[in-house]
Amino acid sequence: MNDFEIEKNKEIDIPFEDITVKNEATEQGEVKDLGESAEQQSSRREKRRKSRNTKNGVIVFLIFAALWGGAVYYGYNYVKDYIDTLTANIQQTNAMQTSELREEISLLGSEIRNLRGSMENAGLVISNTSDVQTRIDEKLVELENQLKELEHSLNILKEAPNAP
Repeated sequence: MNDFEIEKNKEIDIPFEDITVKNEATEQGEVKDLGESAEQQSSRREKRRKSRNTKNGVIVFLIFAALWGGAVYYGYNYVKDYIDTLTANIQQTNAMQTSELREEISLLGSEIRNLRGSMENAGLVISNTSDVQTRIDEKLVELENQLKELEHSLNILKEAPNAP
């Protein structure tokens, strides 16, 4: 006989409480302790179920928290990008409108300068016209005076005796 056969035939002394056997009737392959009462086994199963339920609840909570955090992060970035885009569009529109207003203001300024120049020229023409009018009036007065002198001279000649 060899050593293996001697060991095989040797009795093993193991206390009965430590022997466990897998029972297919137990839930999900749980190990059933032959030394425990049915009450102890059911309380042990309940503890395991509660432990699994708690673990499952924590996992589900963590998944939902991660999804919620991802949704909040995505929403924040989306809104931030949207607001940044709107702000850029508004700034661009304002810049275009500002440049258009500056062009219109410069055009109005040049038109005002042209109008002032025209008014000054018209004022000179008006003043020149009044100067011309006064000169004309002076000439008319002078011509009237000459006419009166000529009439007076003519009357003198008419009154005079026929002179040779």
